[in-house]
Amino acid sequence: MPFGGLLLFIILFAGLAKNPKVPYFVRYNACQALLINVALIIVSYLLRIAPILELGSIIFIFTLSIFIYSISQCLYGVEPEIPLISRSVRMQI
Repeated sequence: MPFGGLLLFIILFAGLAKNPKVPYFVRYNACQALLINVALIIVSYLLRIAPILELGSIIFIFTLSIFIYSISQCLYGVEPEIPLISRSVRMQI
């Protein structure tokens, strides 16, 4: 499906992030995941223009650390604070 990613993005954003019936914690994490995904898409396009091999590994480790940090914070019932992303999430919700 050529536009499957875009369709999933729109469904998640409209169905979860902007829906007040969904609990705040779920909306917060869904919106944060969407914004991280958008940031990774932008970085991947930039890497296609100027491929730097070492940067791909650094981005993977950075993304993995954000993932582990976010899961650990969610298990404690705390909102994960990711610079720039968390502020944008609060503006969207």
